[in-house]
Amino acid sequence: MLVKIPLSISSKQQLKTQIKAYLNRIVLGISPKLHARISGFYIKRLITNLKGDKILNDIEYKDLEKLFKNYLYDFKRFLTWAVLDHDLHDKTSLKAYITKEYHRIEKRLAFKEPRVGFRPEIARGLASKTKTYLEKYGADDTIRTSTDCLEAYYGFNLRHGVDDANLRKEIDSIKSGLNLIDTYNLGGTLELTRESVFEKAKINLKDFFESRYSIRDFSPEPVDRDLLKRAVSMAQKTPSVCNRQSSKVYLFDDETLKNLVLQYQNGNKGFGDKAKAVLVVTSDLRHFFSIGERYQGWIDGGMFSMSLVYALHSLGLGTCCLNWSVEKHTDRALKTAAGIDDYESIIMMIAVGHLPEKFKVAKSSRKSLEEVLYIR
Repeated sequence: MLVKIPLSISSKQQLKTQIKAYLNRIVLGISPKLHARISGFYIKRLITNLKGDKILNDIEYKDLEKLFKNYLYDFKRFLTWAVLDHDLHDKTSLKAYITKEYHRIEKRLAFKEPRVGFRPEIARGLASKTKTYLEKYGADDTIRTSTDCLEAYYGFNLRHGVDDANLRKEIDSIKSGLNLIDTYNLGGTLELTRESVFEKAKINLKDFFESRYSIRDFSPEPVDRDLLKRAVSMAQKTPSVCNRQSSKVYLFDDETLKNLVLQYQNGNKGFGDKAKAVLVVTSDLRHFFSIGERYQGWIDGGMFSMSLVYALHSLGLGTCCLNWSVEKHTDRALKTAAGIDDYESIIMMIAVGHLPEKFKVAKSSRKSLEEVLYIR
């Protein structure tokens, strides 16, 4: 039986010592200055928030210790893989940073009346990072899109009487490295009409949403990989922070591998083996650059997952969302078994299969609108 430890001076000091030990292990290899800042801040913050005897009287000490260890698991992964110091040391992080910066230009150009000459430091910084990427990794759509955005920015300002000669030289230098003269039309803005958007959006979305259920009875018919590829391609239109697109999908349709992956998820017993494919959605932490973005992977990955589920539904496939609310040892085990890197956060699994001719689903009634919508 676990013993509850009151929040006395000794227990508070004991907890502080243990926290410091964890943090010391986490920040090995980090500069002493940053080490001191991180350790001091988190220890002070955590201990200060243990008010009175309440927390340790209500939560078993070992449960609190387990919670903290799992918190540190997430803390360490974000600290290790997110680019908090903007040291863009690999292709993925540099690519994500360039995407973030060119999107800052794109979205300002999409304002009704952009300010002439807005944020020249963004354009100059983007040009510099684009040249670095080109020199290190060569030309790809990231460079082409960035160059298009720089051209759109320069052209907008030129049309309004501002000619940034230095930026023009930078753009020409990049384009000479790409061996191109014209743009690829990948970056910048699009001119749309309300009518054109409404025309393509003319579907009965209410019926579409209400016809989607969590399916726990699939037909034995195999799922064509091309259908799954189409669904993932459709889901790529999902919004993400500064268009960085951190989401990835791992497909398991081999029977042995599918069942191996499913054994780490505790909500599929009794039906998971009937699914013909399992998708694992992840978010790559190397796409994030600030402490404020520490939860962004879950936000972007969750939105992507919902888009993917609806895409699969539109293609006639049944799905069941399988949560990934696990502790660190299970997270590590699945990553090892599935070949998923540590810098990826697993968002969820999705069981996929064809619908049988007849089947049952849970009614899953919803809350009233008044419980969800609050008008202020």
